[in-house]
Amino acid sequence: MKTLQDILKQYWGYEAFRPQQLAVIEAVVKGKDVLTLLPTGAGKSLCFQIPTLFNEGICVVISPLIALMQDQVKDLKEKNISAVALGGQITEEAQNEILKEALEGKFRFIYCSPEKLAQQKFQDFLKQLPVTLFAIDEAHCISQWGYDFRPSYRKVSVLKKLFPTIPILAMTASAIPVVQKDIIDQLSLPNAEVITDSFLRPNLQYIVQQVPVKLHSLRGILNATEGAVIIYCNTRNNVTQLCTLLKAYGYKVGEYHAGMSIQTRQAVQKNWMTNTTPIVVCTNAFGMGINKGGVRLVVHYDLPNSLEQYYQEAGRAGRDGAPAKAILLYQKNDWEYWNVVQEKKYPPIEVIKKVFQDLADYVQLPIGMGEKQQFPFDFDNFCTRFDWDKMIARNALNWIQQEGHVQFSAASFKPSMVQVVADRQSIEEFATNNAIAGVVLQTLLRTYGGILDSPHYINENLLAQLLQRDAAFVIKNLHLLTLHGLITFEQKEQQPVVEFLWNRSSAAFMKLDIDHYTLMKKAFLERIRHFTNYIRGIGFPCRSMYLAKYFGENDPTKCEICDLCTSTKN
Repeated sequence: MKTLQDILKQYWGYEAFRPQQLAVIEAVVKGKDVLTLLPTGAGKSLCFQIPTLFNEGICVVISPLIALMQDQVKDLKEKNISAVALGGQITEEAQNEILKEALEGKFRFIYCSPEKLAQQKFQDFLKQLPVTLFAIDEAHCISQWGYDFRPSYRKVSVLKKLFPTIPILAMTASAIPVVQKDIIDQLSLPNAEVITDSFLRPNLQYIVQQVPVKLHSLRGILNATEGAVIIYCNTRNNVTQLCTLLKAYGYKVGEYHAGMSIQTRQAVQKNWMTNTTPIVVCTNAFGMGINKGGVRLVVHYDLPNSLEQYYQEAGRAGRDGAPAKAILLYQKNDWEYWNVVQEKKYPPIEVIKKVFQDLADYVQLPIGMGEKQQFPFDFDNFCTRFDWDKMIARNALNWIQQEGHVQFSAASFKPSMVQVVADRQSIEEFATNNAIAGVVLQTLLRTYGGILDSPHYINENLLAQLLQRDAAFVIKNLHLLTLHGLITFEQKEQQPVVEFLWNRSSAAFMKLDIDHYTLMKKAFLERIRHFTNYIRGIGFPCRSMYLAKYFGENDPTKCEICDLCTSTKN
């Protein structure tokens, strides 16, 4: 019989397990529930792949990202290990065929989303299979106390009720102690073995710099770096603008964000993996599950939202153990804007109630009516009519929805998307022969920087205001530009809706869980405090130590290489 090491050598070519990998694998092989916290690059996927190959049976992997599922399935297939991903893009006919093949024993690994797991039909199907392990990737997403809570992950909590004897492996790279406890509670794993590795990365140099001009500093850093580079920005627009600037300076750079087609993203990732374009500028849509050791530098060009996000993304540098850097650059105005954004994330209760009142006025719904009724809802128009800051209104509406008062359709907050795909000469020729539509196209180009390079969300009402026409005029001409092949136009849902789940109450007496809100806001403010301390670098001697303590590690040692450690040596 093959040993765990034999399987590791046969399929992955490694001679030995990484620290704590073996402890997790042995616990899973014994049928234990496990929560494991391993840093980015520590090989979490092997912790469920090897036990499945050792024990026989099927492993069901729950993952939040389709792209990540597809990457892991591709990697397993290249090793002649049978696997399949059940993502939203699969037709019902194709899915039924996959399910049939699974019953015939064709697959060892089945990847699915939490939404798929919640479907009764899929649950009934799983009960027919010899499932020996459930693996939950990015397990911190199940906790409301975490930085990346996803309501869809709450659906994963049904596993122990439906499959009480099948072990669960919950995996994450970043969860503070309160989140760890919540993961265990939400998944009903009271006897879970918690296995963690050190959060210290002795080869990774953490640096935070406030600079006058980020672009100048970034160019100096890139010129001094050999090897692959990841540069993180917070928005798609920032990604496009920075990528355009770097290309103009002669750097080989790729652009990656969720607004691009899957084919384009795959091409960008492939070119980066093969070092054809050693630099990628991206949002946080890039990086999860990517197995590349030679990343010498990760730059945060925009301030991330939390230490958890920062630690996970920075940890993609130096996975091969060789020296690497994680540099966070910011200007004074970046810090001021970041603080403004954070202040808007938890609007005061009276603001939430006022937004609810305005929502009821917007759809003209009287008190005591509306249960299960749907109404057209245009978020941009709502904010304009009632003079709401979009960030505040969005966060207030999200909280109102979370409290169970309303349900917004998926497209309620998703604007139309446009990309100009024609070259400059074609644009000029078209404008000469089509004056009116040409003006609309020129307005697009002036209003949305980078729209020639990647898709951009647009606001038809804003364009109408600039053109001194109405939204119908704008939409008509956008369709005309599409017909001529000058743009791609993904129009927002014609009638985004809001559904009231019960009869509308007075805003003054609406049901809100104030205690829960207060606790959530307190936890959020605590994360903000820790992130602020980290950026300022005041009151602690080492950035690695601060990060390790934040994640609950006892008595971490100084790294001696971060900017704080080296500054005390001089």
